[in-house]
Amino acid sequence: MTKIMINLLPPIEKIRRKHSKDLKLIWILGILVVSSILCFSLILLSIKFYISNQIEAKKDLISMEKERNSQVQILQEKIKSVNGTLLGLNNFYRNQFNFSTFLEQVFNLLLPGMHIEIFSYQSESLKVTISGYAANIDDAYEFREKIKGQKNFKEVNFSIPDWLQEKGTNFRISFVLEK
Repeated sequence: MTKIMINLLPPIEKIRRKHSKDLKLIWILGILVVSSILCFSLILLSIKFYISNQIEAKKDLISMEKERNSQVQILQEKIKSVNGTLLGLNNFYRNQFNFSTFLEQVFNLLLPGMHIEIFSYQSESLKVTISGYAANIDDAYEFREKIKGQKNFKEVNFSIPDWLQEKGTNFRISFVLEK
């Protein structure tokens, strides 16, 4: 037994019901499409806000790093300046003549009874001239030999006005210092 169903609706009603069914289907599909587009738009909008927030955070980090980098550059410039000054001072002190050591060396060479009356130093040519007094000619001669024996004294010139004078003689010695 098969059941057959008979449709007793008039054709206009059939068409209307079919249109109504099609209209409902169109409405459902339309709502689905619009809601999908709206959800997709909201997702894109949230992504846009997230990315713009990340961009702002990165810009803040970049500006902080630039500021820190500029401070580091300022410090590097100051360090270069101080290093240049220190290098100049180091060169200045390295090239300075140690006068106290030199005087100590000369005074250690003097014999008892000798003294220096005139001392002259020319820094450009490193020439030293000493005039002094010795108790006797032998002390003056021995002083001359000690001066000549020094490795850092070159071009030694020793003069005594009177080599025949045995007691109380004046002398004059000049030499050039070797650096």
